[in-house]
Amino acid sequence: MNGGAGCAGPRLHAVNTEISERDCLAACAMTDAEGYTGVAERMEPPDLVELVNRYFRALFRAVLGNGGLVLDVKGDGILAVWTNEAPDAALRAQVCRSCLQMLEASDRFNMCFPARRLPTRIGVDFGPIALANVGAFARYEYRAVGDTVNTCGRLEQLNKLLGTRVLVSEQLAAGVEAFLFRDLGSFVLRGKRAPLRVFELVAAKAAATCRQRALCEAFVPALAAYERGDGERARDAFSGLHERYPEDGPTRVYLRRCLEWDDAAPRPPRQPALAQAVLALGLQ
Repeated sequence: MNGGAGCAGPRLHAVNTEISERDCLAACAMTDAEGYTGVAERMEPPDLVELVNRYFRALFRAVLGNGGLVLDVKGDGILAVWTNEAPDAALRAQVCRSCLQMLEASDRFNMCFPARRLPTRIGVDFGPIALANVGAFARYEYRAVGDTVNTCGRLEQLNKLLGTRVLVSEQLAAGVEAFLFRDLGSFVLRGKRAPLRVFELVAAKAAATCRQRALCEAFVPALAAYERGDGERARDAFSGLHERYPEDGPTRVYLRRCLEWDDAAPRPPRQPALAQAVLALGLQ
């Protein structure tokens, strides 16, 4: 979210402080509109308000139509939440469906406003949160609080490094069978210590193209070679992938890391997963 540029988020306001805190499991999705700052710079504030509201209407429909709650709006992004008392795969499938519909809605919006495009990136995590009033004195907001919220924001940011559009945690993807995911490896996200297994949400399986399926399948042995520290085999595998899929961001990132191994002297006998590459590429 880019709350400081052009269009401020919702103002804090007085709420019913008697609403009790609720602890639950939740899927949290955070969005960001790429290029919003540049768009805002070229528009008068009233016109920007109209544009942003049209953009948000498109995203809100995808969230609300799949059982989610839009809990926060800041600048060019939203925080959407789906709550449950158990780690329900059906709920997480709803979240995946909503994310893909948000991308479709964003694409339609951008077709209508080609000079004011707002390509959308999304990060999603699943885990415990607290829903509570946050603030002081007479100024509160009802918010989702917890590491799950922070993690979805970091996953959203990781899209920029990898050139992806929807990244989800392993906790979100586990057991969700109707969607095609690509395992992208382990990452140490900004501000965190423990690595997180990250997956790209590619498509609903029924709608996935042959090219999408082929890339996901070919990525598996390349990533496996990387993670066991076989730099030569990983480099050859990612080089071949890059020739076939030059537009693929994760392949470019891993290939660059493999080439850095070649330049290193001496190279460690085993390399960890991309957690260390994240540090090298400046995400920490």
